[in-house]
Amino acid sequence: MKILILSHVSDYVGGAERSILDVLDEWKLKNPNIEVYFVLRKPLGSYIVKMKEKGYKYQAVDFTYWSDSNLPNTDERKFTHTLRNMRAVKKIESIIDDFKPDFILTNSIVAPWAALAAYYKGVPHVWFAREYGDLDHGRKFEIGRENTWRDIGLMSEVVLTNSESLSKHVAQYIEKNKIITVYNPFDLKAIVKQSKEKSVSPFNYKDSLKLILTSGGIAPSKGQREAVEAIGLLTEKGYNVEIALVGRPGSAEFMEELSTLSLKYGVKKRIHLTGYTSNPLSFATHADVGLMASRMEAFGRVTFEYQAIGLPVVGANSGATPEIINDSTSGFLYEPGNSRDMADKIEKYLLDRTIVELHQKNASKQAVGLMKKNSANDAFEKITKSIGEFNPPPRMNYAHHFMDYPEIAQKYYANIGNASLYSIISIKLKNRLRPHYKNIRSVYARITGK
Repeated sequence: MKILILSHVSDYVGGAERSILDVLDEWKLKNPNIEVYFVLRKPLGSYIVKMKEKGYKYQAVDFTYWSDSNLPNTDERKFTHTLRNMRAVKKIESIIDDFKPDFILTNSIVAPWAALAAYYKGVPHVWFAREYGDLDHGRKFEIGRENTWRDIGLMSEVVLTNSESLSKHVAQYIEKNKIITVYNPFDLKAIVKQSKEKSVSPFNYKDSLKLILTSGGIAPSKGQREAVEAIGLLTEKGYNVEIALVGRPGSAEFMEELSTLSLKYGVKKRIHLTGYTSNPLSFATHADVGLMASRMEAFGRVTFEYQAIGLPVVGANSGATPEIINDSTSGFLYEPGNSRDMADKIEKYLLDRTIVELHQKNASKQAVGLMKKNSANDAFEKITKSIGEFNPPPRMNYAHHFMDYPEIAQKYYANIGNASLYSIISIKLKNRLRPHYKNIRSVYARITGK
């Protein structure tokens, strides 16, 4: 079986990029003849290392997004984005012609170009939704939330989601019989092994309760502000507690806000900014408790990895986090965005350290149990069945022809830019007089007799 996959990025940094490789590994264990071809977004980045390691074909294509925090807001930007994306669809069509995939999979909801190419070529399409878009990452939908999700459903035979919470959200807009929940098939032994790589502890105090919050980057949506304030509130009450914030530095404004907050509470030495690391789990082994403070996680890879290595988690009671944390058994849930409630839940561990030990034992059991649900192989069987029943929808020929127009317009304006002033005036005058041509000819004939 051949699978063509659109990745919205080319760097191996996010959960979506890691997860699709995990899913493919699981599928290939039972179906070793699977061939995979990735369409990666230009410019090529660190993801190609994994492509080569896995033996996957890949090609870079230039495109933009239909859901972004910075959608085009000028006519010029809208035109250039349209031109790039129409070219991308055509390029993906040519890849489809060469590779001849059995189905096409779009990984993440931010780019629909492979789905459009699949429609034009009459190939079944599967969409793997891994985020809410607006509720978690603050992205704006070019055509609105409802229309975006409805189009995702219309362009797909199957819509995969990475949590039951996201499935419920998506079901507001897409037929329920199309939606399948797929938990990432983590290799638990590999996670534990990865966590045991040597690293220098980021913490300062010997007898403190040590917390860790890991994310790709420091940002308001990731909850670092609430975490710093929670540490401040607990320190005011006399507790010995500190936290490591792992991830790329955020904007200068937000980093300054965190610094000001830590100074306000006098906890500068208890807030440890580690920056980016390729293996954040190695820091987690120095911690007692993990934090998941994101406003809305579709799944929360980090939350699962914490629990897999026996680390209890205090997490926001939103998105899929309650699916991963067994409240009061393998961690605690708190009200999202409420730093005081977060502090109250952390305080339970400070008041009785035996709860930490109990939750540590339960956390790894919770991770093992989660891997028995919503398996990738069950999803693959349903995808295969759907492909077998696939009938290409009727397609308008003009709908594809219409995609040529942005390129025609671009060539037209390029030609105008190279034309002389005389040529431009001549063309415009002819175009303006064209509707009156017959009348002018008639008058001319009467005067001259010709």
